[in-house]
Amino acid sequence: MTDVSTDHGTVLPSGSSALVVSAEGELSFYLPDNPPDAPVPRLVQLLVAVLMRSEDEDWVEEMLGIFEDQSRN
Repeated sequence: MTDVSTDHGTVLPSGSSALVVSAEGELSFYLPDNPPDAPVPRLVQLLVAVLMRSEDEDWVEEMLGIFEDQSRN
């Protein structure tokens, strides 16, 4: 991410997408202002999938368990 700060926070590089967790623990999803018919890049689709699955508490716990297992190794 570009190291540019404003009074609103960090600015994403042009054309970037982001899934952001606020200090309050809420998710926000940011997309560039692309034409409606522009293809959605694969990793942006992954961010959307994570956002969608974040509503499923069992999935979130499973993912956090994998993260914890990896950090122990």
